[in-house]
Amino acid sequence: MDKELLLYRYFSDQLTEDEQLLFNDLLEKDLEFKAQFEFENDLKRVINKNQKQNLKQKLIGFEKEIEAKNKSISSKPRLKNWSIAASIALLIGLGWIAYSTFSGPDYDNLYVANFETYPNTVYTITRSDADQSLERNAFAAYEASDYEKAAAAFLDLKTQGGSAHTDFYLAQSYMHLGKDNEAIEILKSIILNHMEFKAEAHWYLALAYIKTKDEVKAVAMLNNLIENFDYKKEKAQALLAELD
Repeated sequence: MDKELLLYRYFSDQLTEDEQLLFNDLLEKDLEFKAQFEFENDLKRVINKNQKQNLKQKLIGFEKEIEAKNKSISSKPRLKNWSIAASIALLIGLGWIAYSTFSGPDYDNLYVANFETYPNTVYTITRSDADQSLERNAFAAYEASDYEKAAAAFLDLKTQGGSAHTDFYLAQSYMHLGKDNEAIEILKSIILNHMEFKAEAHWYLALAYIKTKDEVKAVAMLNNLIENFDYKKEKAQALLAELD
């Protein structure tokens, strides 16, 4: 079975007995699978925490509205019996999740407003440079905004072993080319496997999730960034406010 599908079925509580055995075996023997599981599990934990906080604030708002109605409508004493449970029922009745999805922020505008090309901080390009290595050609193409050529060169470097900066600039090139899913997978890998560019990967992964309209994961990435790094901290806080 496809490993991504296996993870999906695990987190949606759909594993059969045989699939559970396969899952346990992979978790024990496949380090890449285990790393992906831990990433998704941490992400789920942050998402759940964030959703609970948002729901709590929404319920407080409903209760305040109810209290105001109680004071102004004395002829309807039954309103005094409303509680958190009633507020939850109201949220469900309104289809709050669906409502939030369709009346939410303009993801495309948020992405454009916050995405900036990360500069080449790795390889200095000079006109007199006689080096014609694959790495030089990759960064030269990147600086020239030839992202097709840059992506191809960084991908070649990656297949030869690569490094965190190779992966990071490959992800940057993919984001410029609109290859968001490819960029997402590479940025997730950086967060899982490297310290270099880890903070930056959180920021750009959040933006990639925004572009693909996956607000829940974008919020989780921004919260992780704010809690653990200083990079783009103020911008991440401002972006969170826009997503709220």
